[in-house]
Amino acid sequence: MTAPSYLSATVEYGPNADSVVDLMARVSSTDWFSTAGKSAGRAAAEKSLREISHRFGIDEYRIQWLDKAQLPSFLEGMRLETSPLWQQIHDLPDRIREKAEDSGRMPNVTAIAEHIPEYLFHQSFDGAFREFGSQGKEIVQTAVGSVMYLAGLACAWEMLADTGDWETNPYKPLLQVFETGHWPLGLYDGVFYLI
Repeated sequence: MTAPSYLSATVEYGPNADSVVDLMARVSSTDWFSTAGKSAGRAAAEKSLREISHRFGIDEYRIQWLDKAQLPSFLEGMRLETSPLWQQIHDLPDRIREKAEDSGRMPNVTAIAEHIPEYLFHQSFDGAFREFGSQGKEIVQTAVGSVMYLAGLACAWEMLADTGDWETNPYKPLLQVFETGHWPLGLYDGVFYLI
């Protein structure tokens, strides 16, 4: 597959264009959900989870792997507002927007917001449909939405990585879990759920 033009440094992603393009290329080559419900890649996913939780000061939890049959009831009962991880990251999109406005980089954020879904939607949809299609369209939509949301925010954060205390991108470890072929579902009641 030929890389699209927006995966080149010729598109303006700000002073960090090279690292934004590298991250976009990395996520665009992910085999989305390919090991969901399987044991392959679990050790690497758990290592990334430890990095996420440590980064946010959440050190006491256990990991629970779900199988595909458990996914519909889990997602139906999931409430983001009860997740300590979500409580730590839910305001980050607003912080990204404010920092982009303050630094004159809103056009760069807009470019990322346009390009990420355009390139990742079909790949993530194909993977989600392949692995979760039998579970229903709501599950496929939720899976694809989580990819679009996290990948877009990771790239937007990367675009700001040269400003102040933005060097450490909190979304990268979550993307690393996706890169293992698994789906990080969230942290609830002391349990981090994955499939």
